[in-house]
Amino acid sequence: MTVRELLNRLRWDAGAVQRGVVIEVRTREEGIEDLQVIDFDSVVDILPRGVVLAGETFMPYHRFVRV
Repeated sequence: MTVRELLNRLRWDAGAVQRGVVIEVRTREEGIEDLQVIDFDSVVDILPRGVVLAGETFMPYHRFVRV
């Protein structure tokens, strides 16, 4: 199962539990790599190459570490 399939299942499957689901992603600021935790509730749109977060931030799937 791909990350996109998992996120779509969480969003659209009536039996899926979204509460408490977080996404851990790699971020980089000023050349320093860090991990950031994002609540699934912040995902506005699930696209073929990544997700759009609240505030119109695009996060590509290659930055995902775990869901």
